[in-house]
Amino acid sequence: MNQPALKQNERELIKLIRFFSKRAGQLMQTGELSAEHSQLTEACQNLETQLYNHANNRSAILDKRERLENIIDDNAACPKCTKADMLKRTGSTTTEHGWKINTYKCRRCNTSFTWNKPNNPWHMVEFLEMYIAELQQSLLTEENAELRKHVEAAIVQLNDSLNRLRPVLEISNEEVVALHQKEQEMDKLIHQFKNYLQIEKIKINNHYEYPDSAQE
Repeated sequence: MNQPALKQNERELIKLIRFFSKRAGQLMQTGELSAEHSQLTEACQNLETQLYNHANNRSAILDKRERLENIIDDNAACPKCTKADMLKRTGSTTTEHGWKINTYKCRRCNTSFTWNKPNNPWHMVEFLEMYIAELQQSLLTEENAELRKHVEAAIVQLNDSLNRLRPVLEISNEEVVALHQKEQEMDKLIHQFKNYLQIEKIKINNHYEYPDSAQE
């Protein structure tokens, strides 16, 4: 099983935890493992488990978020030749509405253009809401019964898509907010525990280097 991606401060703390685990083993062999050392070792092991659980959870949330960000398929086509087989995405830009949209170059006819739809589901929701409002407004003046029927069917279909997409995005947003809060809590805990362990490491190293004086 692959290890989760750890942040720098997490790796540094685990390195300290491993040091104390090794020292605990040495102290057990010499019969010097005190109750204080035993409690510290147990706390270290529990914290290491907590760190890996948090890292696993973070990776799962961020992976899910990345997949969600990429669910929109532009289905872009060159406005000049109407083909899509030789399009190269060149980047993205922001519309007057604040939506991110992709830019392309058609290598068939050397045409650069900006696509007309957002490239992510959050902005796509806003785009569809505006589009539905425009369709509903058009019904107020549309007299062709057949065309009205098609517009009404399109509105129903678009609303259905929105109703399925919104809850997914809301859950993802809530997960990211909760993750951010947890990250802050963990960073504070890591900082405090790391400082404490560094002091304890100095004490243990002094004990091993000067065992007689440490007992005086």
